Amino acid sequence: MMLSRENQDVVVMGTDPDILSDLDIHYNVITQPGRAVSLADLRRAGAAGADLFIAVTPYENHNLISCELAHWLGAGTTLARIDNAELLADDVTAHLAALGVDIMIYPELLAAREIVRSVEYVWMRARHILADGKICVCSVKIDRDTPLDGMTLMQFGASTSRFHVPLIRRRGRVLIPGGSDRFESGDVAYFAYLPGSENELALLCGKRNRRISTIMIAGTGKMTQTVAPMLAERGYEVKVLDSDRERCSRFADMMEGITVVNADPRSIDTLREEGIRDNCAFLSFADTSEANIVSATVAKHLGAVKTIADIEDVQYFDEARQLDIDTVVNKKLLTSSRIYQRLLDDYLDSPRCLAFEDTEVVETLARERSEVVKRPVRELKLLPYVTIAGLVRDGRGMLVNGNTQILPGDRVVTFCQRGEIRRVEKLFS
Repeated sequence: MMLSRENQDVVVMGTDPDILSDLDIHYNVITQPGRAVSLADLRRAGAAGADLFIAVTPYENHNLISCELAHWLGAGTTLARIDNAELLADDVTAHLAALGVDIMIYPELLAAREIVRSVEYVWMRARHILADGKICVCSVKIDRDTPLDGMTLMQFGASTSRFHVPLIRRRGRVLIPGGSDRFESGDVAYFAYLPGSENELALLCGKRNRRISTIMIAGTGKMTQTVAPMLAERGYEVKVLDSDRERCSRFADMMEGITVVNADPRSIDTLREEGIRDNCAFLSFADTSEANIVSATVAKHLGAVKTIADIEDVQYFDEARQLDIDTVVNKKLLTSSRIYQRLLDDYLDSPRCLAFEDTEVVETLARERSEVVKRPVRELKLLPYVTIAGLVRDGRGMLVNGNTQILPGDRVVTFCQRGEIRRVEKLFS
């Protein structure tokens, strides 16, 4: 979907006729029946002429072999989804690159890094680092009767110049707000800011950053195997709960310094017995989205200060947010966003891109004779689906307001709705 909206020529190859038919009906793609490891099928799908070949079948070996074959046929860049973090070691990566596998994506590692950042600031839904660390973006839920509830963005801007609000998510919709728009309770607002401003933003949002000491994790699968040691290395006490005795035994053999409890993580009695309280975070990585929603909701009710749930079924996203699950993780979206970023890095002159579900954040270099350097931001007449949040000039991050004059050479951070990347690029080229 992301690629087709950017008017790329996309060919999707697969073995399930129902999925291919659905893609053909709903998206601007060409579908081709075929197997990832069949040389004849790859030829028929046009792998030889592909600028970017992506292998994301459920089978790691098929993805690696498929990339090697596509490279041999003449594909430009190849990308494979993998299930084993050991393949990301430098020597292994170099060996596979020589065979034709240019890029590897391990979805659990992408999710784990996002989770570690999320746990650091309890009151944030998510936190992202842009422009080589010079600008940050975080998302925060606006609670009822807090300082921002009902305030217009114009009033907010008059009270502080240290934050920019490029995006608000409201009842499943995305809003790129103007000065007359108001914050509403239940909104998830995105704030761009310079590093070091976190405490001030917490006060403005009526939040406090409580320290987490213990992290409970439901499930012993790959997601837990990836994130648990990362959290333990940062000094958190990590407890893993799983109702399957054999899985608990295998996990305990693999992990040192992590407590493993053979119990149902959805059980109120279990969570109370294991000491869930207001200095705990609860991460739910069980086998199904439904189980993760239930266990995270129970943990929140019992006092967990932060809940994070792996929800692979996108239809449950909004429901999970309404149930006050603090952070929703979806490995498929993280993977597709990273692939999308790679594509944009290839076909745009100078951007890096962070893709949310339906919004992009693009870093673009302002050119000498581009539209954006001719007048202040307020006079650029940006379309409603675009807002400029910040820039980096001479190695220093700056937030943007209406009076800002963008200069040639500035690296500018822009938010836009999905599918509008090319129009944004025209402003800067």
